[in-house]
Amino acid sequence: MRSLIIGKFASTANRIVSPGSAALLRAVVLPAGVCLAMAVTVAVTAARGEAASAPSVLEGAYTEEQALRGQELYYAECLACHGEDMGGLDQAPPLAGPQFSGVWEGESLWALAGRIDTMPPARPGSLSREETVAILAYMLWYNGLPIGEVPLSTEQGVLTGTAFQAPPLPGE
Repeated sequence: MRSLIIGKFASTANRIVSPGSAALLRAVVLPAGVCLAMAVTVAVTAARGEAASAPSVLEGAYTEEQALRGQELYYAECLACHGEDMGGLDQAPPLAGPQFSGVWEGESLWALAGRIDTMPPARPGSLSREETVAILAYMLWYNGLPIGEVPLSTEQGVLTGTAFQAPPLPGE
């Protein structure tokens, strides 16, 4: 029955639409309809909150409260190995500056959070996800990245979709 209806519609359309107009319909109207359907799907998904968009670290991806909490945790858990200036001591790598940026530029915050989760060396995995993200927020702040209005998410999808980027140098 369905193919009968489609067939009837096609034969009616062929009588109403000239061959040149049919080509125009196939070339313009059909792709426009597909684009409209995709836009509606994206809008409905966003309205339902099904997909959280990843923030940009260059536009503020964490709050001041997170960075302050992260500073407390950094001083309690990380200072002994990484130093007050995050420059790294002995074998501990720097967590700020050009060397840090050179290693982590373009990497996901999820990867960086995973590295933080391996610390401290004597107690890997002892930090909660919220504590790890707070330390990460403090590291972002210390690296000169701006504070935002929305807390950095602890969700894997958001952290995976957010890449570390060094802030632009003055004049860039």
